[in-house]
Parts: sequence; structure tokens; C-alpha cells
Amino acid sequence: MKNKFVNITLYGIEFIGFIALLVLEYLSGYKAGVMKHLYFKKMEYLAKVYTQDAMMIHSIVLLVVFIGVLLICKRRLNCNCKRSIIMFAVYGIVLITAFHMPYMKELNTYAYILIVLETLIAIETIRIIINK
Repeated sequence: MKNKFVNITLYGIEFIGFIALLVLEYLSGYKAGVMKHLYFKKMEYLAKVYTQDAMMIHSIVLLVVFIGVLLICKRRLNCNCKRSIIMFAVYGIVLITAFHMPYMKELNTYAYILIVLETLIAIETIRIIINK
């Protein structure tokens, strides 16, 4: 019962993250203050956190965490663990694709998309460790 409540809570957090990104991108088209803030933060994060070298480090850390997760779940693969591994892989592929896709880099919420994807990967890792 406890794991079910934790899983539902984590799915809710993931859903709220996606909805927040959609709302921010929508509002950036209509509200100048929101667009200005998103553009400023995007440039700030791209200059400090998401440089070309840092994106390579993020990709390597993602690969190491994925291998660690596979080693953790190697012994017992239940339905929740399989689903979490698949979601982890999907979020990882989307994150690496977002690093290199020109369309994503043009979005006002690009930095926030990267932050949310990394947060979702951390949530899936926590879910895998809890459900193992």
C-alpha cells in the first residue's frame, strides 16, 4: 500500500511538471513578462549550466546511472520495475535528443525542459530503488 501511494504521488509530480512546461510555453507567446523571464533564464542556464561540455557530462552521468539502475533491477524484475526502466530510458532518450535538436533549442522553455527531464529521470531512479 505504501509503495502504491508513493508511485501515485511520483506520477502526479511528473504530470504536474509536464503541465507546467506546456502552460509556460503557451503563456510565453501571449505575455511579454513571461517571455522575457523565460528568455533571460534560458540564456543564463545555457551560459552556466548547459554548456557544450556540461551536456556531455550530463550524458555520461545519465549512462552511468542507467547502467546502475539495470544492475539494481537485474535480479528481480516486477511489472513496476520494468515500467520504470522503460520510462527512465524514454526520458533519457528525450533528454539526449533535446540536447541536440535545433527545434527544442528555439523554445522559450528549453532550459526548463532540460531541468524537468533531469528531475523526471531522478524520480524514475527513486521509483526503481523503492520498488526493487
